[in-house]
Amino acid sequence: MRILVAGTGFTGSRILTALRRSGHEVIGLNRSGGGDGVMAGDVLAPESLDGLKTLPPFDLLISTLSGSGQRDPACYRSIYVDGPRRILDRMAWRNAPQVWMLGSTGVYGVGDGSWVNETTLTEPVHRTGQVQVDAEQALQAACDQTCVLRLSGLYGPGRTRLIRQALRKRPFLKPDLWANQIHADDVAALVQFLVDREAPPPPLLLVSDEQPTQRKEIFTWIRKEMNLPDGRYDEDHPGRAGADRGNKRVDSSKMRALGFRLKYPGFREGLGSLLADLNL
Repeated sequence: MRILVAGTGFTGSRILTALRRSGHEVIGLNRSGGGDGVMAGDVLAPESLDGLKTLPPFDLLISTLSGSGQRDPACYRSIYVDGPRRILDRMAWRNAPQVWMLGSTGVYGVGDGSWVNETTLTEPVHRTGQVQVDAEQALQAACDQTCVLRLSGLYGPGRTRLIRQALRKRPFLKPDLWANQIHADDVAALVQFLVDREAPPPPLLLVSDEQPTQRKEIFTWIRKEMNLPDGRYDEDHPGRAGADRGNKRVDSSKMRALGFRLKYPGFREGLGSLLADLNL
């Protein structure tokens, strides 16, 4: 297949590499360009995307666009909601356009620790979650063949938030909250799996490991692995105000039912592979 990966950051770069290794012709797109087969284009400056019009026809667009570093709410919304459509409109296609997008399980407003799956209603309680919902709807309105992969908390080399939280002197902020995670390498492997299989992907898929786990269990395990004393739950932790961003368990059984197998099915496999590499 001939594929455009829009956004070649933490996850997009891994997807691009995995698809090339699988034999696909893959072009990357980011704001600055550079690198082998990566062109420059900024969805906030639509004219910069005109170079896409000169490229041969594509089979698939995979959007991994991220506005996580964007402070302007209007720009944040424009990246997610308008960005994929702006790219889509400038691409030539071999057949009917097909667009996949990396989304977020932050679209769920569940706060009682219950399970969520592909049939759970999206009721985001935060602005960023609503932007994600709007982005999904905009994509579906712009293209008939779409697939949204709602990712849980991304981690991997260079992104080790839970480990660093666990190693603080006052780490146990909201210890009973459920953590849902997915290693970035597993995301890339899943995308490759979906591209390579003969059947079309489902329109919606939740992407998370097999073991939602309460934060206290993860923190205790990390500190034990690092030969540190037990931490404690700190009611006065300075980050407490930002801890109430939902509490849910993500059911990824539909993903696994497709036949995909995770390299990192739980936090011990995934975080354990990172502990030795941390420069703490």
